Formats: sequence, C-alpha cells, structure tokens
Amino acid sequence: MDPGKKVEVEDIRFAGNEAFDDGDLRDAMEDTREDRWWRFWKSEKFDREKYESDLDRVVDFYNEHGYYDATIVSDTTYVEGGDDLIAEVTVREGTQYYVRNIEWRGNTVYPDAVLTRALGFEQGDVYNTKRLQKNLRGNRSSSDVTSLYMDRGYVRFRAQPNVQPAPGDSLDLVFDLTEGEVWEFGDITIAGNTKTKEHVVRRELYTVPGSKFSRSDIRESIRRLQQLGYFSQESLKQGPSTSFDQQNKEVDLTYQLKEVSNDQLELSGTYGGYGLVLQTSFTFNNFSAQNLFDFDEWQPLPVGDGQKLSLSVRTAGFDYQRYSLSFTEPWFRGRPTPVGGSVSYARISSDYYGGRRIRRCGASDTEAGVFQRVTTQFFRRQRLDWPDDKFSLSSTVNYNYYRNDNGLYGSLPPGESHQLSFKQGLSRNSRDNPLFPSRGSKVDLSVEVAPPVGDLIQFHKWRFKTGWNVPLTSNGKLSFNVSTDYGYIGSLTGEEVAFQTFDLGGTAFDYGRYSFGTEPIYMRGYPQRALNPLRGTDFVGGRILNKYTSELRFMAVDSQQLRAAPYLFLDAANTWAGFDTYDPTNLYRSAGVGAKLYLPIVGMIEVNYGYNFDRFPSENPNNVVGGTRTLEDRGWRFQISFGGSGRGGRGGGGRR
Repeated sequence: MDPGKKVEVEDIRFAGNEAFDDGDLRDAMEDTREDRWWRFWKSEKFDREKYESDLDRVVDFYNEHGYYDATIVSDTTYVEGGDDLIAEVTVREGTQYYVRNIEWRGNTVYPDAVLTRALGFEQGDVYNTKRLQKNLRGNRSSSDVTSLYMDRGYVRFRAQPNVQPAPGDSLDLVFDLTEGEVWEFGDITIAGNTKTKEHVVRRELYTVPGSKFSRSDIRESIRRLQQLGYFSQESLKQGPSTSFDQQNKEVDLTYQLKEVSNDQLELSGTYGGYGLVLQTSFTFNNFSAQNLFDFDEWQPLPVGDGQKLSLSVRTAGFDYQRYSLSFTEPWFRGRPTPVGGSVSYARISSDYYGGRRIRRCGASDTEAGVFQRVTTQFFRRQRLDWPDDKFSLSSTVNYNYYRNDNGLYGSLPPGESHQLSFKQGLSRNSRDNPLFPSRGSKVDLSVEVAPPVGDLIQFHKWRFKTGWNVPLTSNGKLSFNVSTDYGYIGSLTGEEVAFQTFDLGGTAFDYGRYSFGTEPIYMRGYPQRALNPLRGTDFVGGRILNKYTSELRFMAVDSQQLRAAPYLFLDAANTWAGFDTYDPTNLYRSAGVGAKLYLPIVGMIEVNYGYNFDRFPSENPNNVVGGTRTLEDRGWRFQISFGGSGRGGRGGGGRR
C-alpha cells in the first residue's frame, strides 16, 4: 500500500470474538468506518492515528461489559484487488467478570455504605470500567464519590481504585482514599462584564467568599448566569478559572464573561380580516431605570441593572390599534423577588371581526361597532429555599376594563364590563438555558380566580405545564425534549364561561391581531383556531385543554451572532367545551421538521413544516353541507412565528 495515497475502508473484519458480533465491535469504533453507498455525505478515508484510537475503544467496549482482561492480539491492514483497504483485527475476549467485594480505605467523612451507594455497584454486578470511573470521578447528576467530598470542601480529595482479580470470574474493588482538609472560597473576581454591573452578576452566584467550597455551587452559579441571557453560553460552559491558596486553604475563582446583546427589536406584519396589521416592539432585557436621567449611560438606553423594559405598538390604521408597556425589576429591595407591572390599551372599530359580519347584541349592518380594552397587571415572584432553591412562588393581580359599543364583541354585553382576577403560581425551573435547553426541567402550576363580585366578570382557570430536557450527547448539542400542557376554565356561579377560552391551532404569526378574551395555544401542522370545539357550525373556544409536544433537537449554530437549532417534532392536542364531551384519547396529531433561530436584535424566529395526521373541520364558511362543516384533508403545512417560543399565547377576559 502506498503510504502517501489516501484510501477508503472497504471492510473491517474481526476474529476471536464470540460474545459480540462484528457489527457491535465496528459500532464501538468512532472514526474508522466502512465505506457504504448510503453514507454519501462523508468520505471514509483511512487515518492511522484514528484507527489506533478506535482499537482502544474496542477494548474499552469489552471492559464496559465485564471483560476486564480483553486485549487486541493482532491487527493488520492491506489493500486487496483494488484501491480500498481491509482491516483485520484479532481479539482475545477473556472472561466476563463480576464484582465480588468492595472495600474502602482511609474514609472518615462518609461510611462505607454511603460511598458504595454512590459508586453504583453491588456484589454480583457485571464489572464496568466506564461506569466505575464516572461514578468515582464525576457524572452528570453530581452523585459520584468525588462530588460527595468536593461539595463539602475537600478540594484535594483523591481516590485510587485497585481492581484485584479473585478466584474464578470475580473481581474485588479496593479504593484508597485521601480526603485532605476542608477548603473555602476565597476571592471571587468578575471579568469581561462591559455592560452588566457587577452586583447583577454577584447576586446570582452561590460561590461566596468565606463559604465552604462546593463544586455543586459552582455549577449552580453557572446555570443561573446562563438563565440571564446576558453572556455568551460558550464562555459560561468553560466555568470559572481557579487558583489555590495552599496556606489559607482557599480557592479563588475568576468568572471570565463575554457580553452578548439580548435586546430585541421586532418589526412584523400580517394580513388578516383587518387587512395589513403592522407591529413594532422593543424589549430591553438589561435595562437600568436608575440611570434613566444620566445620559452618559445611554447605549442607546441605560443598561446594566438587569431590569426588563418592553414597549409594543400594533396597528391596522384606524380599525385596529394596540399599545403596551411593561417593566420588571428582578431583585426588589436587594432580594431575589421579581416585581413588575404592565399596562396596555387596545381598540377595534370595524364592521367586520375575524373576517365575518357581526350581527349580535343589537348591532346593525350599517353601524360600526367599537370595542376597547384597558389592561393593567402587577406581579410578584419569590424564590423559595424549600423543597429546593429552584422553586418560585408568583402572585399576579390583573384588571381589565372593556367597552363594547354597539355589541361588536358578541361574547360581551354592550356597554362597559370589568374583570378583576388574582393568580397564584408555583414553578420549578432547573433548565440550563432559557431559550435552547438541553437538560433540566420546568414545571408550572397556576390557578387564576376572577370573583363574581357585583358586575365583575367571573371564572376560575387552572393550568399545569411541564417541560423535560434530556441530553443525548455529552456536549448537549443533541437533546430530546418533552412537554405537556393541561388547562381547565370553569364557572364560579354555574353560568357559562364563554369569553375566557382556549384557541387551539396555528402560530403566533397567525394571530396577527390581538385575540381578545381567549388564550391562543399554538399547534404545528394545523391552522389558527382549527381545533376548537364546534357548536353547530360555529367554532367556540375550548374550556379543557390537553397538549403534548416532543422534539429531537440539534444545536447546529451557537454563536454570538446566531443561534440555530433544527428539530424533528411530534405533537398531539385537543380542546373540549366541557367534561360531557371530554375524551383524553381523542387528540389531533402532527409531525414534521422545523428550526428555531435566535438573532440578538430580532429575537426568536421559528419555522416548521408539519403534517397533520387527522382531518379537521374547515373554517371556510362555504364548506358547510347539511348543517355540518366538511373536513380538511391531511397534508403538509408551512408555518412561521416571530418573537416567542411558538408554544403558547396570551389572553384574558371572561363572561358575566
């Protein structure tokens, strides 16, 4: 074989293997692959160094399955009758070994039982080299032996494993421990924060000078900094740099940060029942209200205190207008207690609503109905210490004023209406990233009550949402995500609640004009409101919601300028008008491909191409036959959304 010529691998042959077939051993080799026609995107050129590393991986594969003394007896590579290479590998598998005894030496902090439980082995288990090293040195859950000591300040802890063959097919595991002394955190330095003020960073850190050293506290500090979204995720993943003061038994940390812009400017337009609807919104996620009148701090607005300021304008000329302003202070009075508020005003003046003429509540064909809404909201969240510090409690007060002149909005009586509601929520968030999580979970439970006091609109609303993220690769680029969403809207007086409902189907882009009195629930593969319950031939909002979402996501680009994650998805959801029609097994299903793109200025953009597996009632008023809406066919649908996660929506309101 000419050593200067690049060749492809035609075949990899194994001899001496009985416990595993050739395919299992080939799969253990990461970089040396046989050239196959279906692997057209990658040329399988032979690389000698990678081949040698793959032979070691074959041995590691055997070690992971109990073959402690497996070896490569010989290997040879040659070219036979062509230009492609053949590799022949002979292995000696040896005996599959089992754990007999586990012995710990030198441990004074933890008893043997605690260390053995962390090691994850019991007598009679098949020996696994990889599992032993992970559970001894460090695993994802931080439940390994070393983490037990590191989280109690034993920085210099060392564990030396000794694997001793015993008679027959057994192994004894003996561990010699050096526990060392307890260390503390020393100086904590913040570097690279060119915009964000130092106190904003420090208040998120669990690594406090003088406190006992803990590796888990460092990890939690990194996770909380990632949640802020102010800094490059890549710079945070590297963790802080460390230096050791042997004399004082202190560990100094330096968090080297790299600022990224996460302010958002959204310019968008949609075309619907009111014609062209334009929207402009600004979101400043690292605002500084205290420097509002210090013009030297404007960049172009004052930044650095971690406050959030949002402004939005949406209009279709005189027919439709909406203005909103919101502000959030994440640390009220120096405590991790976010408080904030918002105010919005919306107005509709048109003979049409939702693409059809309104003839309700006395409105004539010639009168132009007018609907106005003023909303104010105040909220407070509190970080809890129990059951753990990832829990938070939230309280929200919401007031809505409605003016429904000439009965434009048929679900409300003409004239003025008022709604005052109180919402309480409990959530737990352990995700590693707020926009593109690859591990961790988020669980939300909330109840909202609008009491029937006087003429106030009444209802009660329950929501339970979960999201789980599991990394499928060590770097977290490939992950599997599952979420659920359950909702129920009921009446406190027994009267029907028609104004406060769930609208299922479509994306945020489809809801170009604001949806009054309903909460849009986005559903890939189906159009806007297509999955709402029917009353005769009219679509009505749902009062019961079940939704399930799963994604297989790959983080393809993770840079300061662009973050992009293509995915495969499978969704299922439905809404029902009440428990008399509720059937949790009757779900509309869809699947397809999509991608989430995050640009620092524009924000989140999501595109997807989904296939609806189930036929659904047509929204076209011409598709009504014999008092029944015809069903739309199964097919593919392209959808796009801006400025959000594409998973849920906003809404409010109720019915007296």
